[in-house]
Amino acid sequence: MKSLSPVAGKTIVIIGGPGFLSDGVSEAWAARQAVVVISSVDVVVMHSSNETLACDAAIIDVTLSDQAMLTMNEWLETRRIPFVFAQGDRCEVLSAGFVLSNRPADINAIVAALFGPGAGYYH
Repeated sequence: MKSLSPVAGKTIVIIGGPGFLSDGVSEAWAARQAVVVISSVDVVVMHSSNETLACDAAIIDVTLSDQAMLTMNEWLETRRIPFVFAQGDRCEVLSAGFVLSNRPADINAIVAALFGPGAGYYH
């Protein structure tokens, strides 16, 4: 039976610092049958040079350095891989934008931005 989840079977790389992706968040995405790959900017840069990083979308931690965000942005845009910047669930000051949490509303917002109708290649 085919899954109704729009992320079923899709590989999503989550790029952030330590603690950005909690076990609960990872389990929530896995429950939607997404393949979650946790990575750091250094690992992505290393794999980007030889094109061994294959993913369908990316979620990038907004607390990364400006240079790291620019590097990720350029790499993903060049390959037309959709991505969003998000705050961690544990972030003390939540502002507008995406939140990487296990709450269905937060997950649905990210999924719609990455894979929904009219979704762009970057946000």
